[in-house]
Amino acid sequence: MVYMGTRMERKKKQRKEAILDAAENLIAKQGFQSMTMDQVANKADVAKGTLYLYFKNRETLCAAVYARIHGLLNESIAKQMSMHRTGSEKIVALETALIGFSLQNPQKWKAGTELFQMKFDAPEDPNVQDSLDEANKSIQMMAEAYRQGIKEGTILSDVDPVTTAIYNRMALINAFTPTSEQEKLLEMNNISQEHYLSVSWNLINRSIHIKPSIREESEKPLLEQRSKKDITKEIKGMIDSMKLSRENATEIVASWAILSKILMGNPVFTSVERSDERVVNHITRCPVSFNEEKDVNTAKNSVEGCQRFCKIIVETLNPKYTQKFTKRICAGDDYCESIVELKESE
Repeated sequence: MVYMGTRMERKKKQRKEAILDAAENLIAKQGFQSMTMDQVANKADVAKGTLYLYFKNRETLCAAVYARIHGLLNESIAKQMSMHRTGSEKIVALETALIGFSLQNPQKWKAGTELFQMKFDAPEDPNVQDSLDEANKSIQMMAEAYRQGIKEGTILSDVDPVTTAIYNRMALINAFTPTSEQEKLLEMNNISQEHYLSVSWNLINRSIHIKPSIREESEKPLLEQRSKKDITKEIKGMIDSMKLSRENATEIVASWAILSKILMGNPVFTSVERSDERVVNHITRCPVSFNEEKDVNTAKNSVEGCQRFCKIIVETLNPKYTQKFTKRICAGDDYCESIVELKESE
C-alpha cells in the first residue's frame, strides 16, 4: 500500500510538472494573455478536466509557473551570493546571477518576464502566494546585501534597502528585456543591447554605491584582497552573462571599459594606437583616484590594486592578452597609459 501510494504521488507530481512545462512553453511563445487552458491540456497531453484538479483557473496556473521559475532563479542567486563576502560584492553577484539565468534559460526568462506584468487577483490562492513569496525572496536577498554594504560603508547610508531592492530589480529586468518601444528607440539611436545593459547596470550601481565593488577592494592591502581565482570567477560570470566580445585587443578594450564602469567607476580615455594585436589608451580620468582624499597607505593600496585588477580583467577576457601601465596619474603623469597587447610567446 505504501508503495502504491508513493507511485501514485510520483505520477501526480510528474503530471503537474508536465502541465507547468506546457504552460511555460506557451507563455514564452505567445504570452500569457493568449494562452488557453485547452492549449495547455493538449500540449501536456492531459484531459482538460485534469488541469482543474491541479489548478482552479488560468491565473493560478500562471502563478505556479511564475513561482517555479522564480524559485530556480533564487537558487542561482543564493549560490552566486554565497561565494562573496562583502555587501558590495554580493550585489554584483546577484545582478550577474540574474543576467546569467536569463541567458542560460531563455524560455523560462521569457515566460517569467511575461508573467512579471500579470496582475494576480486572488492573493489568497496558494499558487499566487507562492509566486509572491518567491519574488520577495530575491528582494530580501538584495535588501540584506544593501544593509551589509551600509554597515561596511560602501553603500550610501540613506538607501532604503527594501524599497531600493524592489526598484532596482525591476530596472535590471527592464534593462535586459526592454519594451518594444525601447527596442525601437535603441535601434533608432544606434545603441546596442550590450551598451544599454552596461549603462543601466552602471547607473543602478552608482545610485547606491559610495564605491563600486572592485574599487572598494583595491583600497585594501594586497594580502587582504581576494585571490586572483576568486576575482576571475566574478568577472568571468559578468563576461558570460553579458556575452562580451573579446577576440582581439580592440574588442577586449571595449569590454574592459564596460566592466570597469560597473566594477570600478567610469574611466575617460582616448585610444592613441589601435590594432587587433595591441591597443594603447590614454586615461585622463581615473575612477580610482578621481576626486578622492586618501591617506598614504590607502593611496598606495589603490595604485597596486588598480593595476592588479585591470590586468586580471584583461586576462580574464582573453588569456592570450595582457595589460600594463607605462604612465600613471597617481605617479604624477598627466594621464595613465594603458597597453593591452598579445602576450609574448613562451
